[in-house]
Amino acid sequence: MATAPTYDLIIIGGGLSGGLLALACQRAHPERRILMIEGRPALGGNHLWSFLDTDIDAGDRPLLEPLISYGWRQAHVIFPAYQRMIGSQLYGVRSDRFDAVLRDTLPPESIMTGKTVIDAGPTWVEMESGTRIEAKGVVDARGGADLTLLDPGWRKFVGYELQLAGPHSVRHARIIDAGVEVQEEGLSYCTLLPIEKDTLFIEEVRYGRDPTLNVPGYAKRIFNLAARFGWKILDSARGQAGVIPITTGGDFEAYWNSGGPGVAKVGVRAALFHPVTGASLPDAARTARMIAEMRDWSGEALHRTLHAHAAKIWGRRDYYRRFARALLDENALAEQYKPLEVLYTKEPATIARFHNMRLTMMDRIALSLGDGPMPLSAALKG
Repeated sequence: MATAPTYDLIIIGGGLSGGLLALACQRAHPERRILMIEGRPALGGNHLWSFLDTDIDAGDRPLLEPLISYGWRQAHVIFPAYQRMIGSQLYGVRSDRFDAVLRDTLPPESIMTGKTVIDAGPTWVEMESGTRIEAKGVVDARGGADLTLLDPGWRKFVGYELQLAGPHSVRHARIIDAGVEVQEEGLSYCTLLPIEKDTLFIEEVRYGRDPTLNVPGYAKRIFNLAARFGWKILDSARGQAGVIPITTGGDFEAYWNSGGPGVAKVGVRAALFHPVTGASLPDAARTARMIAEMRDWSGEALHRTLHAHAAKIWGRRDYYRRFARALLDENALAEQYKPLEVLYTKEPATIARFHNMRLTMMDRIALSLGDGPMPLSAALKG
């Protein structure tokens, strides 16, 4: 079998985590040879990722700023009991821009698309063609391994960017609109993001234990919502659909090894995502910067560093896994939205710390009062 020239770093997967890692490493070490391998034709797939400004550490902003496609000055939430602004700006990253920035930044020989990795070790990958490519170190960013080991629930979504016949009435980004949904089947809400005065991104979101995604059903609800507001749809420019994990428990070590023992991992494959929202962008940015700052990219050093980092993060997030469990309480389907409804009544700083997973003990106590997501005794654990 042919053996390709050695690289300093091979990244398996050109999605969000793999792409940010490649971007950070290329900028920090342009002299090193990096190869990113993605099985699909485009990097990043077909997505619109969003994040609050308070989700991101200051040191990670330079990495993300060139990728931003949209920005909204206010984030708005609507629940059956109230609606309010939460005091944070929201940003959106479109996958086509993500692809373009990566291709503009990395040398052409550093990007391999449309090729599949079938096996990997700490210092090598084997392609579907039988070719073995070697490197000083390998990082696997291909997404989930055996997610059943994380006692998962699922955040299921279908969204469309809609061209309307006239102007819409949405002035601010609605990250959660649970006022338009009937909550009898569990937690559900819409996200509405104004793109232009006559262009609107609408996403239907549902939580549940069943990962089955009924795309036509979700799409019908989106079009019914548009009709309810009197918006006539001229065209649907682009759409996205997906199912991402949220975690309510599980065995971190078993999960890590299910993705390949001894192989360094990032993103969902490393269980580095928000247990409640499923968002992986903040963790992906932090991890990318951490690896870019490492001098030693050997397979052993990468695995040791990333395993220790992911294990420590896992240990710190037990509260959020218990919060996610409350959202998935199948004994109270019509009440599943209430933990979020309580959360978003709090001060903007508390909401920000929830999203960036840095809640203080006082935050947890405040969230446990009244109709909070869990009793005080549970909130004080972990």
